[in-house]
Amino acid sequence: MTSPRGWAVMQILGLCFSNSAIGVNAQHDGALVILSYLTAVVASFTALDMVERLRTAAASARRFWHLGAALVLGGGVWSMHFIAMLAYRTPFMAQYDPGLTIISGVIAVAGVAAGLQVLAKQATPMRIFGGGALVGLGVCVMHYMGMSAMRTPGEIYYRPLWFAASILIALAASTAALWLAVTLRTAGQRAVAAMVMAVAICGMHFSAMAGTVIVVAPGLAQVDGGTPLVSGSLLSATIFACMALILGIALMCAYLDRRLEARSLAEAEHLRALNEDLEASVQSRTIDLTTALAALDEQRRRAESANRAKSDFLANMSHELRTPLNAVIGFAEVLRMRRGDDALSARQDEAVGQIHTAGRHLLALIEEVLDFAKIESGKVSISIEAIDPQEVAQGLYGSFKLAADRAGVSLDIVASDEEIAVRADHLRLKQVLSNLISNAIKYNRPNGSVRVEVSAVADRVMLSVTDTGLGIPAHRMNDLFEPFDRLGREGLGVEGAGLGLALTRRLVEAMGGELRVESREDVGSRFIVDLPAEAPDLVELRPAPAVARAPAGPEPGPQAKVLYIEDNASNIRLMRHIAEALGTLDLHVAEHPVEGLSLAARLRPDVILLDINLPGMDGFQVKARLEANPLTRQIPVIAISANVLAETMSRGQSSGFRGYLTKPISIEALVLAIHEAIEPPLALDGKITA
Repeated sequence: MTSPRGWAVMQILGLCFSNSAIGVNAQHDGALVILSYLTAVVASFTALDMVERLRTAAASARRFWHLGAALVLGGGVWSMHFIAMLAYRTPFMAQYDPGLTIISGVIAVAGVAAGLQVLAKQATPMRIFGGGALVGLGVCVMHYMGMSAMRTPGEIYYRPLWFAASILIALAASTAALWLAVTLRTAGQRAVAAMVMAVAICGMHFSAMAGTVIVVAPGLAQVDGGTPLVSGSLLSATIFACMALILGIALMCAYLDRRLEARSLAEAEHLRALNEDLEASVQSRTIDLTTALAALDEQRRRAESANRAKSDFLANMSHELRTPLNAVIGFAEVLRMRRGDDALSARQDEAVGQIHTAGRHLLALIEEVLDFAKIESGKVSISIEAIDPQEVAQGLYGSFKLAADRAGVSLDIVASDEEIAVRADHLRLKQVLSNLISNAIKYNRPNGSVRVEVSAVADRVMLSVTDTGLGIPAHRMNDLFEPFDRLGREGLGVEGAGLGLALTRRLVEAMGGELRVESREDVGSRFIVDLPAEAPDLVELRPAPAVARAPAGPEPGPQAKVLYIEDNASNIRLMRHIAEALGTLDLHVAEHPVEGLSLAARLRPDVILLDINLPGMDGFQVKARLEANPLTRQIPVIAISANVLAETMSRGQSSGFRGYLTKPISIEALVLAIHEAIEPPLALDGKITA
């Protein structure tokens, strides 16, 4: 018989080892053994369930579940141990040291608590093994401290092999318990696991008891009563109390679990109802949105259809109005070209002049309506570049000086000494200033004045038109830029449709600028065009605007053979009169595209004047046929059309026409176009240009 002297724990526990000791005969009570196993099952199941709650609970509830699981599993193992000790029958009556008995229970609970704490954050294999080691160590210390608490009339010895086996079983059982606790989810799985764990726990205890030998000295039959001891009956009561505590905790856990489950079900039902309501709402909104989108799509289609219809209507109206205007303005110009005996009298010339002026005014109205329609539909063409606003303003002086003189109004265009450049569309800026100057003259008073100024302020350029006219009433300022609203000036005898200012404002905004107005009734008005400035050195030098007259170079002589392909009788008669009045054109006419193609191949004219709107074959198709024929491929072709839509004019420019004249035709523009078309091309760096 030997006693270990080197191991402090074993010294504390009073462990003695021997392989040869012969002890008293001992047996186990079968009923209590079964009870110890059932105790281990209940404790294991309850602990596994609480560990699952511990892993899924909120942070505030984790301490409760942690403590509960430690008490249940540690207390269950302790209770199982001492029930099994009560089942251990010896020839003498065993008693227990109360202090060591209580401490052994505390150690069991502390070991379980320490093992669960290791798994609190993360259940990795290393943490499971470490936690299992702590729990197993606590169970082993509990068991052998409980054995030390047992008082017998002899000595207790342990067989080393069985002792080691019990230690290994405790460690394996504890590690398996923690692994099952973090992997199992259902109650059925936990019940099976609890029974397996109970077998392992009981296996550890009874393996240790199989290696326990109690040697009683001869003549000893009772325990030394010098120390107060706990009898078996008192220990049974204590175990009963501990089991009651475990069962109470189990029942409380079941109650809380049911409460939590009921709450979860209620929350799930509430969430399901909310989800159904949400789905119904989403479905309803989806239906509403689909209906709204369908309605919007239908409105969009209708708007697009209406816009196309409007564009087609304006295009057709423009064509239909320009065709008779071509005759009105054209014949008026022809009449005023008469010389000698055919010259008009003064009264006739005045009347024809009125006809010509009225025709031009009607044409200007048509142009305004078309431009406004283009802006409204977003089809206005804007080409932004760096230009000199003073050059634009100065170029308009000659155009409006005569009108200003006739109205008794002085016109001044003030030039600046500094170089100024602006980012704008050259043609549209000219149109804007023209509208503002024209209004300033028309709505002025006798002996009034119109002043045009250009100035630069920081990164902006200001073009102002100031007049001394009637001014605008304050209550009508908001209506100033409304289309077709003439602010009650219809009775003044001033021509107009009320589109000029509305069109001007939209053109300025399309160029990235702003149009402002300052006005006082009976004093005058000042319109300010605010546009972004540009570096002056970026302005491209422009040629001086051409004067609307026949070119100074050689005019088309009798040898200039012209073929006119046109189906409108009025336009044909006008062209014949123009040719007769000029006396320099050898005019040939074809009233059908097929006839025109035939005459072009036979006559080989110097230039072809081609109407775009022809029966059976439009002007673009005729142009393509002319280019396909080697006999007519080189003949220059000038397009003549009443169609002024941007896409049509752009197509004309890209189709290889030498020019694109719009009706009403200006005789001077016609002569200039013919002259440029028949002029021999100039060779520049190997390239041919007209």
